[in-house]
Amino acid sequence: MTTHQNHPVPRRSTDLSESGRLLEAAVRSGISQRRLEIAVHAAQVLSRAEFEVVEGLLALTTAGVAPERRSALCQGLVHAIESLQEAESEDPLAQVDDPLDPREALEALYHSTEESRAVREQLLRDSISVAEAAELTGRSRQALERQRRAGRLLALRRRNQWRYPRWQFDPDIPGGVLSGLSEIVESLGLSPVGAAYWLSQPREELDDKPPFVLLHQRRTDQVLALAREQGHMP
Repeated sequence: MTTHQNHPVPRRSTDLSESGRLLEAAVRSGISQRRLEIAVHAAQVLSRAEFEVVEGLLALTTAGVAPERRSALCQGLVHAIESLQEAESEDPLAQVDDPLDPREALEALYHSTEESRAVREQLLRDSISVAEAAELTGRSRQALERQRRAGRLLALRRRNQWRYPRWQFDPDIPGGVLSGLSEIVESLGLSPVGAAYWLSQPREELDDKPPFVLLHQRRTDQVLALAREQGHMP
């Protein structure tokens, strides 16, 4: 959501040491200092209920919900906020109807959060343990864990265990991992859950096939091009 562009968040007075810490964090993370300042300010002043909206929006990204759907939801929320600020009527939310009215926006947010949980469970159902992945690929568990930590393998946490989506492995190729996977994940700029969801869902641009199917067919360039086009990096 980009409401701060039209309605800037008031800057808190910060001492030089805090400003320096934010600048250092911005440099280390590659995130603008202004974004970090807004995030810190939000964490300090938003109520629990308000912060749940932020968490819900993050859950949509984690689940790999399409950008256009997230944009429609955010526009509904932006319109609701603007109506409240303008206070043009006793019930300012009543005027919000493009593209979603506030109730629809909040309902969409709730259902999208529920959808993200379902997506995660779906991915976990077709996932295997690191021991099973090691047996499938002929590699050591330590080697696979190193790849996971380096972002070259996708894994989802279930309690105290990492689970690896099975389709990212191909025992018939050297190393046992789909070629181009790490570059595709990096291009998407999504969390492991979001990237796994993106790779496992049919894509109209790929003849309604999931991207991982094309990777198994050695059509890596097509998938990589689409990942770069639809990348979610800020």
